[in-house]
Amino acid sequence: MTAYDERLKRIMAAIAFEPVDRIPLVPCGTSFNAKVCGVKLADYVKSMPYNCTVNMKAAELIGGIDGVQNPIYSPDTLPLLWLSEVKIPGRSKGMSDNELWQVNEKELVKSEDYDLILSMGFYKWFNKFQRERLGNPIRKSIPFFLYLRRAIQRFRKAGYVCMNIGALATPFEMFCGGRSLESFFGEDLIEYPDKLQKVFRVTQAESMKTYAKMLNVFKPLGIWVGGWRGTPSMLSPDMFERFCWPYMEELANLCISKGVIPVFHLDSCWDNGLKYFNCLPAGKCIMALDGTTHICKAKETVGSKMCIMGDVPASLLAWGTENEVYEYCRGLIRDIGPNGFILSSGCDIPFNAKLENVRAMGAACKG
Repeated sequence: MTAYDERLKRIMAAIAFEPVDRIPLVPCGTSFNAKVCGVKLADYVKSMPYNCTVNMKAAELIGGIDGVQNPIYSPDTLPLLWLSEVKIPGRSKGMSDNELWQVNEKELVKSEDYDLILSMGFYKWFNKFQRERLGNPIRKSIPFFLYLRRAIQRFRKAGYVCMNIGALATPFEMFCGGRSLESFFGEDLIEYPDKLQKVFRVTQAESMKTYAKMLNVFKPLGIWVGGWRGTPSMLSPDMFERFCWPYMEELANLCISKGVIPVFHLDSCWDNGLKYFNCLPAGKCIMALDGTTHICKAKETVGSKMCIMGDVPASLLAWGTENEVYEYCRGLIRDIGPNGFILSSGCDIPFNAKLENVRAMGAACKG
């Protein structure tokens, strides 16, 4: 059995709640990978083949890894998810070569755009919007999508499983970013919820067709289904059930129908929304937590049917000690494992994480 086959078997067993020889480790690293390899972020995001090489080198430096969540990474893809401008190191005005990319959120989507979407459809509107107000991120993202399949092949040859190729965004996440948090929460959800719901339905229907084609082309093992702002901690139960959950559930079922694992990338606190995930088929999904949701409550609520992935906090990886990280991970393995658990960073490994702390995750998996 090859190293790849062994690691894939371990990961798939965790997802299916079958016994594992040890807990699999599948961290999420981007900017940290560049730093630990001594590469400036501007160079890291400039070339996708080089980006892949850096990510592979970082995996070797960390050690103990079974898979990765990002074989390559480009911040140019973020505006496609959030309809927001993203500042890129070494390229955007005022950004140094080693300054972390950042979302420059402002109200790019106007309230009158909702009427345009309802009259002309989402993608006809979006193609014009992204060229005129976002700087054409579709064109800038072409190198990422052209190299993605090759990056997966390179990681597989090196023995690593690629758990994710990108993200599927709900209408809530897209328009919250494009409208800005203040306008979206303070105006749209309150003043014209019925129109917003119609826009969401149009957007989701068109997005589902696009996402289905993408899954057919790349045939990934898994893909993120994101929840960043449309969370039960930000919304009332009625709003969450109306504007968020139905769209997440539909995206997850699309993935499952295509034989793809929906990886629920849940930022922020989901304690009050964990029960919703019980309606999904057992052994088909992953719930990835970022250290904010109470992971033991997640285990109690969905842990008999949905694999949990996480959730070493960014703060611990950056400011903790090697021993503290090791003990935290051993606690997760004891309390959340041994079945149905994948150890990972809580969201991304932070740029300022210590290498010895990240290595401690792999050491904890080995016991």
